Amino acid sequence: MTDSDVESENTVDGAVGSLSGNKADRAPGGAADADAASKKPPLATYLPILGVVAVSVLVWIAARWAAGRDEQAGLWWVAVFAALLGAGVSVAVRPMMVSLCALVRIPVSPTGRPIVPAVATAGLWFGAVMVAGGDAILPAWLTVAVLVVWAAWIDHFTLRFPLPLIRAVTVSGLLLGAMAVVVDQDPAAGFRAVVAGAAIFASYLVFAIITRGHPGLADVRLSFILTAAAGWVGWMNVASAVLLPNILAVIGVAVIKVFGGRKVRGVEFGFAPYLVVGTALAVALPAGWWML
Repeated sequence: MTDSDVESENTVDGAVGSLSGNKADRAPGGAADADAASKKPPLATYLPILGVVAVSVLVWIAARWAAGRDEQAGLWWVAVFAALLGAGVSVAVRPMMVSLCALVRIPVSPTGRPIVPAVATAGLWFGAVMVAGGDAILPAWLTVAVLVVWAAWIDHFTLRFPLPLIRAVTVSGLLLGAMAVVVDQDPAAGFRAVVAGAAIFASYLVFAIITRGHPGLADVRLSFILTAAAGWVGWMNVASAVLLPNILAVIGVAVIKVFGGRKVRGVEFGFAPYLVVGTALAVALPAGWWML
């Protein structure tokens, strides 16, 4: 099994992707693309993430102040302000996304439409503040949200996304999660998050091997940090984070087939958007909602 910096396409009813995720590796004359995929971006490429972290910490400080004063209205206003900041931060990291996509020869056209990622990030930042309040996990959730929304957006259009982006979001999430453990003195939550992320990562990896590429390897890697985010809250939220993305994917494919008519036989889709939306719902919804 080779390692690539590009996610494989995901299909229903036929097309088989590889775990390596680079179509060029399987096609004659694809050596040039394979070489491009093996390149590592310079560290300077990731500098915008430091800005994301800084803004996330500022939002957390404001939320912690509002939560400490026990003012729900104050927290609500912090969430509104955070939503505006989240949209701005999402647009600000767009050049980094262009660089990462260009490095591994992924079409950069989706990055030219930053409005939807900005709006989605704004919604996630608002929800994260309302759910986490002043908890120290908030900067981790905010930072992860900005990056995974872009991964999902790129995946939606190209059926691929740069693995360097997943490495960056994983490292950022783990470091900020470790900070949350220290600040809130909650090693149990940190341990649960890591164990949950590792368990679901392993499960998806086994399933990808059995099905020969469904989901793609990049989706498998993305599942670790997303499940860890849900794992911080509780095990029931982890169960939801497993169920909801797959349920949403099935519904999405069914809708495409129904409205696509008889012409639609196989449906190609990126799993990352379903992972992101499903995990966000798993964190926001009450634990065990699916057992009601």
